[in-house]
Amino acid sequence: MFAIAALTLKNTVTLFALVGPVSMIPIFVAAAEGLDASGKARFARTIAISVTVALLVASFLGMPLLGLLGVSLGAMQVGGGIIVLLLAIAMVLGKETTFKGSPPVTADSQVREASIVPLAVPLLAGPAAFSYVMANSAWHSYVDLIHVVLPILIVGLSCWISFRIACRAEVEIRRSTLDVVERVGGFILAAMAVEMMAAGLRGLFPVLGPP
Repeated sequence: MFAIAALTLKNTVTLFALVGPVSMIPIFVAAAEGLDASGKARFARTIAISVTVALLVASFLGMPLLGLLGVSLGAMQVGGGIIVLLLAIAMVLGKETTFKGSPPVTADSQVREASIVPLAVPLLAGPAAFSYVMANSAWHSYVDLIHVVLPILIVGLSCWISFRIACRAEVEIRRSTLDVVERVGGFILAAMAVEMMAAGLRGLFPVLGPP
């Protein structure tokens, strides 16, 4: 049970870094501009639910679909690890929003439409997050579902909490603070990406042996 708890914690931390709700707060604030308090609350809840559903769908339907295409779990882990590593490098360099396909957030940038797309998908639940949940979706018993489902639910909840706090604060969040969080998270994420690729390579080439 300790191993399940450790794996659940690791998956939660990694997925939280990949989704990055904290770094997306400025974009959420700009997207929700013009909405009243209740409208912002509904928007935050809708975004969180959308991210959770998208990741759950990718987790349970992604690998079976790739299996039909002949893609193995090891290949998915290596490919996903590369994407995660690229995102980690972008986070360290302060280019995360560019990597995710969103315009850099500046004082002059404004997103007028309170739309689920692209904020929920692909800015929050993007290729890196999809790749990670798909590569770590293997389960053999109902107990294994804990480390598959619980991290997604926790990250979805963290999205809602982050955006709700941003709505209630009603002050401009300092970009410098978000930059520090982003860069520290990038270092941690890079190490996890290397481990993810190593696990995939061992699956593809058993001769490499156990860790």
